[in-house]
Amino acid sequence: MTKNIKLILSIIIFIIISTFIYFKFIKQNKIEIPKITLTGKNIITLYQGQNYQEPGYEAEDPTDGNITQNVQIKGKINSNKLGTYELIYTVTNSKGETAKAHRFIKIIKSKTPIYKSEYDNIDNTSRGWWSNNKLNGQRPSGGADINELKKYNAFFMGPNEKVLYLTFDEGGLETYVKEIVNVLNKNNVKATFFLCRKFIEENTDLIKNMSDQGHTIANHTSHHLNMPSLATRENFEKYIQEIEEVEQTYYQITGKNMEKVYRDPKGEWSYRDLQIMKDLGYKTYFYSADYLDYKENVPKEKALNELTKRVHNGAIYLIHPKNKGNYLALDTFINNMKKQGYRFDLVKNIK
Repeated sequence: MTKNIKLILSIIIFIIISTFIYFKFIKQNKIEIPKITLTGKNIITLYQGQNYQEPGYEAEDPTDGNITQNVQIKGKINSNKLGTYELIYTVTNSKGETAKAHRFIKIIKSKTPIYKSEYDNIDNTSRGWWSNNKLNGQRPSGGADINELKKYNAFFMGPNEKVLYLTFDEGGLETYVKEIVNVLNKNNVKATFFLCRKFIEENTDLIKNMSDQGHTIANHTSHHLNMPSLATRENFEKYIQEIEEVEQTYYQITGKNMEKVYRDPKGEWSYRDLQIMKDLGYKTYFYSADYLDYKENVPKEKALNELTKRVHNGAIYLIHPKNKGNYLALDTFINNMKKQGYRFDLVKNIK
């Protein structure tokens, strides 16, 4: 037998013996450890405020069998705080051998706002807004302290400068908004229009034009309701609906997101209401100059007089566009104020 044949046979015999030894002694006696199998995904995404519910898990051991009851879970999840949290699953068999598994919980910003428990601690008394305008050119007080309101991103007056803010509240459909916009555009003045859903929905061309011209289309709720009455845990879904319906309608018409500018209907507000709107990303704007122009039409001369005698630095005017006298007086009022050194701006620019 040649040396090559002997070498080949030796190799074959070595392989056979090695294989036998592996299966006889090593594989049959190798260490078997328990295994944890997680139900569901290893990475779970939840919205802020949404409670985590464990999808489940199982633990098996070659010797002990099912040892799911021995699984220990470590890790805490704060569903109110954005971030990624880790859960560690550990199990140990009767031989002291341990297995681990990991699951990650991502808390992201909620698309649907939730009622926060902290709201229960905020005063929800429904108040009526008022302005102590003494008609003497001095900056007036209002329904709340100006610095206190800033904590809620709320304002009723601009800076102590020769700047005026024209805002128009439209709760119904009978209106001179179109004519008012023409006067504003003619004088290169931008204004803020607090509009309800129905008006936006039924005046699509006008809304597009106003948006393109740089006027602010602001949120005045869907149905012009008392919002503090909805700022409760029980009615919170309706509260959010009042805001989101306006946003959705505006987006469908213009293809743009509505600016986060808000005013409570009928001047009815609460501190809880302000906090909720702040959490929704809105700034709330009251007013420091107004008169009873929503009850009946007034002549042009009276409207002009009422608007003029309430002027003061940083004045936010509340004007109702359904009053024809306001529309007729607007052009003269704007030009008179410009001659006195006033400029006009949008409330969203108040800081």
